[in-house]
Amino acid sequence: MSFLLYVKKNLTNLPYFLGSPLSKLPYGYRPGMGKTYNQRQSEISTLDNFTKEKVKGFIFEKVKDIAVYSNKEIPFYKHLYKSNNVNPVSFTCFEDLNNLPIITKSDLQKVDILERSCPNAKSYIVNTGGSSGKPLNFYIEPSSIAHEWAHMHKVWDNVNFKSSDLRVVFAGRSDVSDVILYDSARHQLNVDIYAGWQAIADRLLIVYSKYRPQYLHGYPSSIFDFVTWLDDNKHPLLDILRENIEGLLLGSEYPSPQIRANTEKRLNCKSVSWYGHTERSVLAYEAEQYRHYKPFETYGHSEGILNDGSYNLISTNYYNLSSPLIRYNTEDIIKPKFSDGLLQSFQITEGRSGEFIIDKHGSKVFLTALIFGRHHALFDISNHIQIKQSKQGIATVYYVLRTGVLCEEPETLFDHENVDLTFSFEQIENPITTISGKTPLLIK
Repeated sequence: MSFLLYVKKNLTNLPYFLGSPLSKLPYGYRPGMGKTYNQRQSEISTLDNFTKEKVKGFIFEKVKDIAVYSNKEIPFYKHLYKSNNVNPVSFTCFEDLNNLPIITKSDLQKVDILERSCPNAKSYIVNTGGSSGKPLNFYIEPSSIAHEWAHMHKVWDNVNFKSSDLRVVFAGRSDVSDVILYDSARHQLNVDIYAGWQAIADRLLIVYSKYRPQYLHGYPSSIFDFVTWLDDNKHPLLDILRENIEGLLLGSEYPSPQIRANTEKRLNCKSVSWYGHTERSVLAYEAEQYRHYKPFETYGHSEGILNDGSYNLISTNYYNLSSPLIRYNTEDIIKPKFSDGLLQSFQITEGRSGEFIIDKHGSKVFLTALIFGRHHALFDISNHIQIKQSKQGIATVYYVLRTGVLCEEPETLFDHENVDLTFSFEQIENPITTISGKTPLLIK
């Protein structure tokens, strides 16, 4: 196990009086991540001052390197490139990258994970559900942690965040005890968002004088709904948040513009939103304007490719040698802005939203948290996951198996810990689609 994974797994429960001083150690000096973190931060600064031609040269070298490696080491890519008569070794310029075939999640689902991977001793498996509940598992490497933080700190700098600042995190974790739990490894307060807003507000009110967090971080739908609830119910926590919260860090969903503006006004602060996903092949953020996302070409290569009248967001990760994704179709629809042949920025036309179901107590359970914020073993063996709610407190999980017959009870493969809902499970042959042919996560 790498040092970084050891820290994440074993050093999360230090008390605040130990975790807070440790958070002040700059990431560039932290064991196991300093070298990569500093290198990425340097690249980000350097590329900001590059000409477009130099940026293209940087991208070309990175994409060619991962394509050559994958053609040699990964059976999936070796077969793909041979069948398309492509040899990345022969590439000589940026435009040659267009010869690499675009791949989809469906293409990857059709082959065993080892056919599309080359794991090492430190690799570990994660899975993603995607915006429509279409699962995919793959390997990532511990080195991605430093790579990720270097870019996220650049994003959060838009609201003056420092790595020693404390965050209240509204995510989908199921292992939060006593409603609010301090995580010393990440220096954050994790919220049990399934506990109900009343319990969360009351608990935060009690602990606020001890911790004094400065940022709210997590799924926009959860944060916005919580702040709206505080206002509607005249809870005293709202005044405390207004005095102390310096910014909102909004990830994993496309934030509703009107509710976002209302929340910023209620808390008297600004926010920053970014686009990213578990696959770690694209990261983009609001560099200058809300809802306009600028991709980091130091993180991975991002493209807008016209397909059936709409632009698909295509991405390539540079550094994941365990499960490379090269010209991977994220299946998100964008409105792109190009400059000299590069994707300068984009707006999300279709992507994750704040869909929710209702638990037995009438509280909202946001699907981004429930489905994408947890690891469900059912994802590993399914092509599609969808949710339908017939009445309050009861929901049905529909799943499409990849192959064969399920040998275990599906409820044992679905993490519904800490969620006050009764789930039933139903296997279907094909995903349920709308009249227009879309595959929604929430079936209405």
